[in-house]
Amino acid sequence: MSRILIVDDDEVFCTQLSLYVKRIGPACDIVGTLKDGLTKAGENSYDIVFLDRVLPDASGLDGIAGFRETASQPEIIIITGQGDPDGAAMAMQNGAWYFLEKPPSFDTISLLVNRALEYRQQKLQFAERKVLQRDYIIGNSPKLLESLAVAAKATESDGSVLITGETGTGKELFARVIHQNSCRAKKPLVTIDCTNIPPNLAESLLFGHVKGAFTGADQEREGLIAQAEGGTLHIDEVGDLAPSVQKSFLRVLQEKSFRPLGAKKEVPCSFRVIASTNRDIKKMVQEEQFRQDLYFRLVAFHVHLPPLRDRRDDIKLLVNHFVYKICEDSGSGTKGVSKDFMDCMMQYDWPGNIRELINVLQTAIAEATNEQVLYPHHLPQTVRINFYKKTTLNKQTAVSDDMRFELKQISGFEGFPTFKQFRTAATAVAESAYLDEVIKRSADKAGEAIRLAGVSRANLYRLLKKHKKSLDR
Repeated sequence: MSRILIVDDDEVFCTQLSLYVKRIGPACDIVGTLKDGLTKAGENSYDIVFLDRVLPDASGLDGIAGFRETASQPEIIIITGQGDPDGAAMAMQNGAWYFLEKPPSFDTISLLVNRALEYRQQKLQFAERKVLQRDYIIGNSPKLLESLAVAAKATESDGSVLITGETGTGKELFARVIHQNSCRAKKPLVTIDCTNIPPNLAESLLFGHVKGAFTGADQEREGLIAQAEGGTLHIDEVGDLAPSVQKSFLRVLQEKSFRPLGAKKEVPCSFRVIASTNRDIKKMVQEEQFRQDLYFRLVAFHVHLPPLRDRRDDIKLLVNHFVYKICEDSGSGTKGVSKDFMDCMMQYDWPGNIRELINVLQTAIAEATNEQVLYPHHLPQTVRINFYKKTTLNKQTAVSDDMRFELKQISGFEGFPTFKQFRTAATAVAESAYLDEVIKRSADKAGEAIRLAGVSRANLYRLLKKHKKSLDR
């Protein structure tokens, strides 16, 4: 039986919605906070979650990722107030399946629930039918699986694919996987690196040329597009294409033919396009830095690759895989990984993503020489410093966040203190902790500290003097 979770603190609305859901057929549970909803979703399998945008403990939009990371990966329907277009847009941008305006009718709920359940069933059937061969794409985090699901759909079609993501996230690897799982797998995969195409040589490189087409063309040369005939053309870093080359590409995609330089006839071509970029291509279109018509030609399927910091659960798998592979390739013998080494790797944000992780592991293995286990001191300084800074900051935050006081925390009393004595001592401790936080958040700037604390300059400096603290500037 299908199962639905309602996360909303409006009891009247929840009662009405649950009655609608039960009339349709699925079982239904109700909770009033995001925390309780995530707990419930972790304990049970749900097909759909009705999630209120505004909850007592958080914004519902902030919880979408948490629900999608549970084992059942339910479809999320965000509940918004009537006439809230911004809320609807934000819901879609955050990965919601749909949005629902209050108050809904039974027909609306019935249509939404049935469509969501049908969509979910089709998605599960497709996942069972289509299993990607994804060599070297390591990980099982929800965000990576979402990217793989889109890639799997792309392999069923001959439509163009746009792969976006930060540098080092594996865009070229995904392009190869899509090609290898498509009907064109037996034909070539040709990659064009747009960062290395000079505009004055672009047409010759892409379309080729006949003998005598220009000075120095002493023989006929086949272009990259002709080499991809029947297969896949991977346009890497498509956002770096010069405007003149964008126009040439658009024509090739529209006409399915090209003319080598100096040739008298058009040459028909049949290839599938996979483009990739680390740039914000939509923003480039808005700023007229990239042709809108070419963009729409490239984006029949859009695969976005998450940065490594958004899929930390995969870091352990990646570390173990690449430590083994690097050791095997170098012939240095397999090395183990200590817990504190892995802790350092898990805490780092990886601005260079998987490419940086591989480089760091290569350095660590080289540093370890004949040692059998990798430890933090084998890592580059940037990774170690980041770990120590984060762990220190976490400890400070834990202390500053805990504003509860117990008698054993405050010393100096003779016997059991009166309430007034205890309150005075506790206030002094709280003031000192608060000032530490103000100094940290203001970066030692007096003007910012005054703004944060909401007190006058005189009062702030009086408190600082009282607790023997100071601001640098």
